[in-house]
Amino acid sequence: MSFIKGRVVALEPLTPEHIGPPWLSWLNDPAIMRWRARRMPYRASEMARHVDNAEGDLRLAIEHHCRHVGNIALGSINWAHRSAELSILVGKPGLGYGTDAVEALARHALQHMGLNRLWAESPNPAFNRIMGKLGWTHEGTKREAFMLDGRFISVECWGLLAAEGKQSTRSA
Repeated sequence: MSFIKGRVVALEPLTPEHIGPPWLSWLNDPAIMRWRARRMPYRASEMARHVDNAEGDLRLAIEHHCRHVGNIALGSINWAHRSAELSILVGKPGLGYGTDAVEALARHALQHMGLNRLWAESPNPAFNRIMGKLGWTHEGTKREAFMLDGRFISVECWGLLAAEGKQSTRSA
């Protein structure tokens, strides 16, 4: 039984068992990390600290047919304001795992955790297309907030409210 079930992925608690060559290879792949604030190199010890120091975040492994294919998290959870930031890392983009994981976690957060607002931001055009496709509201642009290939690019900001999630997030 999965912790959170999507259409094609399962979201499971991120544990030390997930630390290994696949995850480390994603973190050290320039194409995958291109759109992340932190760049290489990563070591296994850093991954262990990430798993051990969740500090109130909900950090989950994305699994496809029992294979670890990425991670997704709700961070900066503010229970007083019932909001959280969604972030994701997928080892093999373009296979639909990210879209399904975002949709499944958003549904869980808004329907079962009692959160009212989720937010996310990224300079990654593929991520931004996913958020629009899933019905998240484009809340703004942080102009020239990210350095990529020696030039500044903008970061797109997205939000989803519980009332909107009921309308736009498909049920599994």
